[in-house]
Amino acid sequence: MDYYKADNGFAYGKENEIPMARITMRSLGDKRIAIDHTYVSPSLRGQGIARKLVMLVVEQVKKEGKLIVPLCSYAQMVLEEDPELAKLIAN
Repeated sequence: MDYYKADNGFAYGKENEIPMARITMRSLGDKRIAIDHTYVSPSLRGQGIARKLVMLVVEQVKKEGKLIVPLCSYAQMVLEEDPELAKLIAN
């Protein structure tokens, strides 16, 4: 299983199959991306998969020079616990 770019976000699993984990996001204009939802199958929870999905969004946002609106409570927690990542949160 691998992480891969999916429609409106990133996923974990085998491409062309139902993902075992997923993070969804959407554009909010030219400078912001909202993280809407993060999901990990119960059988995979506790392995850091959701955190890795958030970090994939972080990598994309940094490349694009954008900020994140964390509508997902898990993504918000991950971003807020690291002062460097917290700088990416849109006010």
